[in-house]
Order: sequence, then C-alpha cells, then structure tokens
Amino acid sequence: MRGAPSVVVVGSGAAGLAAALAAAAGGAEVLVLERSATVGGTTAMSGGVAWLPGHGRGRGTGAGDDAAAALRYLTAAVTGDADASLLRAFVDDAARVALEIDRRTPLEWEVLDHWPDYRGELPGASTGGRSMWPRPLRLSAGVEALVQPAFDQPTASAAPGTAADMPATGAGPAAPPDNDGVVLRGHVRGRALVGGLLTAVLDAGVEVRTGARAGTLVLEDGGVTGVVVDGERLTGRVVLASGGFQHDAALRAAFLPGAPVVPMGPAGCAGDAVRMAQTAGAVMGNMDESWWMPAMSVPGETVDGTVHYRPLHAERAQPGAVMVDASGRRFVDEAQNYGDVGRAMRTAADGQAGRTAADGGAAPAVPWWLVFDAAYRRRYSVGPLRPGDPDPGWLRRGDDFAGLAAATGLPPDALEATVARFNEGAARGADPDFGRGTFPYDCWIGDARAPHPTLGPLDEAPFYALAVHLGSMGTKGGPRTDDCGRVLRAARRPVAGLYAAGNAAASPFGTATVAGGATLGPALVFGFRAGERAAGDR
Repeated sequence: MRGAPSVVVVGSGAAGLAAALAAAAGGAEVLVLERSATVGGTTAMSGGVAWLPGHGRGRGTGAGDDAAAALRYLTAAVTGDADASLLRAFVDDAARVALEIDRRTPLEWEVLDHWPDYRGELPGASTGGRSMWPRPLRLSAGVEALVQPAFDQPTASAAPGTAADMPATGAGPAAPPDNDGVVLRGHVRGRALVGGLLTAVLDAGVEVRTGARAGTLVLEDGGVTGVVVDGERLTGRVVLASGGFQHDAALRAAFLPGAPVVPMGPAGCAGDAVRMAQTAGAVMGNMDESWWMPAMSVPGETVDGTVHYRPLHAERAQPGAVMVDASGRRFVDEAQNYGDVGRAMRTAADGQAGRTAADGGAAPAVPWWLVFDAAYRRRYSVGPLRPGDPDPGWLRRGDDFAGLAAATGLPPDALEATVARFNEGAARGADPDFGRGTFPYDCWIGDARAPHPTLGPLDEAPFYALAVHLGSMGTKGGPRTDDCGRVLRAARRPVAGLYAAGNAAASPFGTATVAGGATLGPALVFGFRAGERAAGDR
C-alpha cells in the first residue's frame, strides 16, 4: 500500500468486499484482512443469491420492483430483535447498491423472476423477482485461486450438493455449465459473487491479506483507531465483516443453548467480531438467533478440516417425505423456508428433551429424521445421492416401518401412526396438521411434475430415514449498528471509527428469514453503506 490504510476491513465475504469496494470508491486506502488462506468465507459456499427488492430490473415481475411493497412485507414478516430504521434504509438503498455493483465489478445480475418470497401470505410479499444472483463469469486464474472452495469430498466422483435456497428439481433456474473460470456445478454461484467482487477491489488498488487474523482493536480516546495483527498495529477506521460465531463452541453454548447446533460453512466464522466489538463497549443484539438450516452430513466431507454439513433443502419438500422428531411425530410444514423449519426443530427438540428429562432419561443424540419411501428414492436426490445410486451406509433402511424404527431408534407405533395420518391427507392433497402445500413457496420448491408438488403418500417399501441436524449457516448476533453501519454503544451512541455488517453485526431482520438471499442482500447493502461511511468519516 502507498501508506497507512485509512480503512481496514476485517473479513472478505459479501459484506467485507462490498465495504472495501465502497471505501475505495470513496477515496480511502483500504486493507482487507482475511484470517483464512482463501477469500470469501460463507459467501463463497452459498448459492450467491441476494434479495435486493426494488432493484428495477425485470419489469413485469410485480411487487419485485416495488420498494414500498417490500417494506410492507418486511414490516409484517420481521419479528424479534429488529430496528425499523434499518429496514427502511435497506429497501431504500438496495437498488442503488445493486447498480453500484453492476457498475464497479464484472458481475451481471440475473433476476430470479419466479422465486417467491418465503412468506407469501403476508402483505407486500412478491411471487418472484426480488431475488437475484450473478451470471456465470470467467475470472483470472489468480483470482480464482484466492476464492474459498466449496468443500472437500471423500472421492473425486462425489457430486456437489444443492446450495441453500435452490430447489433440486423442476422449479428453479437450470444449472449453469462448467466454465474455465470459477467452476459452477449445480446451483452454486457464491464463488462467482466473491470472485467478481474480489476482482473489482483488487483493480481498485485494495490490498487483500490472507492468513491475517485481526486479534484486537486499537482503542484511543473512546474510539477505534486500528487493529493489531500478529503484533503489527494497523491504523485506520475498522469495518468488522468476519462472519458469525457458529464455529465457536463456547459462544454457541452461551448464546444458542438447548437443541444441539452444528456449525456450517468455513471454520473462520468463530466470533472474532463479537469479541472485538465487546472490547469497544458495543451493545450486542440478536445473540440468540441464527440463519437456521436443516442439515445432513456425508462421511468424509470436510471444510477447512472440520465436518461439512450440507443444507437439507429441497429434499424436505418433495412428495413422499416427512420430517419427524425423536418421538416419531411430525412437528412442522417441511416445505416451508429453512429458517422457520430450523426454528421448529429447536422447539421440537427442546420439548422432547423436557419430556425425556421428566422420564429420567437422556435426550437422543439425533433428534430429527427425514423419512421417505422407495418411490421417493427412485425420483429424487438426497444430498450427493442420486436416484439409482447404491444405498449408502449413512442412509437407514427398513422393509416396513417397524424395521425402520428399529434402525433409527424411533418409537415404531408413533412412526407408523404419523405416516398413516400424513398419507390420509396427502392422498387428497391436504395437510390438515401443518398446511403444507398451501403456500406459494411450498409449491415452488416442490416437484412441479408431480400430481401435487409437495404432497404424496409414503406407501412403497422399502422405507428410508436420513439423520437431520439443526445447522447454523451463520449466526445473526453481533454489535448493533445504525443505518450507516456504525457500531453503537448504549443510548445509540456510535463508537468512533468502528463499523460492522453482515453476520458480524446484529441482523436487521430479527428472527425472520424472509426470502432467498435474505442473508446476502443486507450484507451487500449494509457492507457498502459501512464502507462509504468509513471512507467519509474524519
């Protein structure tokens, strides 16, 4: 760099790279610090979808182009620890940030016209067009080598999994072809999003250091004037964008107690931003919340040397499958969005643990299962397992439900009764218990080729069960910020020189998972706004 950086960005996912891009455009000298050996973090492992309502593209998609309707929707959908001023800032600025990314990077947005918001029953919801992702692009070999890979597989032939937010069958955009830049197999464009942003920040003269973990903030006169990395003091205003704390066992135990939670994404999401912000006296928010995701694991798959948990996404919504808890009973509309299914998993597991404790026993190690029949097995993929593949050891099987119960430890009578009741409703296209199939998103993520896109009986032996874990794709807790990304102390007083965005900050959406790309959309918008403010503050 030409001199001491005026803005130091900690983290290199969507929020960090957007902040770096905006700060550089604002005339700042910028340094990006990434603790891992590669760039992109959780963003690089995601589908690359961003929810950016009011973006102005794809006219004819209805409410997808209407920021006012988006605010009505957010106001209805967002619950819990949220700030109305951040919701307004997000919908007011999403279009501008999308345009700035268009202008300043090699990325080109593709509107997902038929991807509905997750809560279609609420006022202001859109039937499609608010979510976007980048078109495939070719990157230089040097940039591509810097981007976080998806995950390590046990064999070269294992196929990549379906990314979070994108159905495996019929409803979504077709998978892009492989190309010579970032290789995009399946429904994954997170690496393309990172690669395009990284290209732009490097072209803007930003220095990106990998293997550089920010340890502590430099605090002077009540404000932040830099960070310390490996004993080196780096001077500048600091943007925290290092992801959540899902990989830190102590923070999980403190803030996400109860049902066992498995961490998803790269191991670098270990609470660095939380700890640094606390030393500056920041007020924390949403610390008990996460981007919940039902998850599965395949033996041998790892990320950064840790167990890789795949999103269990479209698998839940196809006809011929149900989810049950350890009591053998359904507890949720399996086809709804992953965040609400995950929250229901927590509730079901906590209730089961309470019942077990009352009986003097211990809660089971695997509280949830996806149960399906032979017809489902022939038609649909389950993670990397394709129709026609041999049954793997990680999939339980029984010739009848009694045999499946024996293989899983589920109560046989309860399991059989649960399936019988579900089958009765599914045969007439109804789910009287949870309303599965009555919401636009349920049907969109299901199988458009089936008689009913998400309901069908489980009646063909053999029967199967997949162990399901409660995953955290990223935690939602961190320092509270204002609408410019400034970290706040009590009484909403900003910490001079300190900013935060993405999963390193308290989520502006509270408990809600509102749409496909509801993580990356705010990360880009508030990351960009934080970078602009950091460059402009003096």
